[in-house]
Amino acid sequence: MNRLFSLFQETYHEKTIARTLFNWEIGKSVKNISGIIIDLGGGFKPSYERFWQIKPEKFIRVDINKSVQPDVLADLNGPLPFADNFADAVFLFSVIYILKDPGKTLLEIHRILKPGGKLFITSPFIFNEAKEPNDYWRFTSEGLEKILKEAGFSKSLIKPVGERFSSAVYLISPFLLFRPVKFVFYCLALIFDKLITKKLKLKQPSPIGYFVEAIKS
Repeated sequence: MNRLFSLFQETYHEKTIARTLFNWEIGKSVKNISGIIIDLGGGFKPSYERFWQIKPEKFIRVDINKSVQPDVLADLNGPLPFADNFADAVFLFSVIYILKDPGKTLLEIHRILKPGGKLFITSPFIFNEAKEPNDYWRFTSEGLEKILKEAGFSKSLIKPVGERFSSAVYLISPFLLFRPVKFVFYCLALIFDKLITKKLKLKQPSPIGYFVEAIKS
């Protein structure tokens, strides 16, 4: 019931099913994170802030856009302006696809994380082009695992978010003009996704995207 009410709220606030599913996963997985936390490219008051459970000693928002009033103004395609072994956790939510060279940015994140520090990523997969201002990449789970290993992350948990029906509904959602109609479609999509996952156990997933938790050893 809580999940249904949350879906209704997010739909009412014009959040897509993709955004809602990513935020739910963040709420489930980003818990009790403390120390120095850096949020890369999150913009101004992103919706996922309402879902995570963090207790930062210091929280630093980094963005290239002055208008979102970041704590640190920086281009994520270049060197990050932090010392080695600086942060306890880094968030990279719905950003990896707009980076020119994601592997290079992951190397920088690995550098600034303390040993044992965590990197959290949401990465779209079945997703429309979203030029913000650019759109370069769609990673499979194996692609994410590869670039994380190449950046030095020895441990990573990569979880699919959504399945065929939520992916399909996400793609057609611009044509669902009324929020009550979207809400009904979103509910049906989640029900059928669950049936697919539990009953069919398909070997070839088609998620909206992936949630990643990687650790610097």
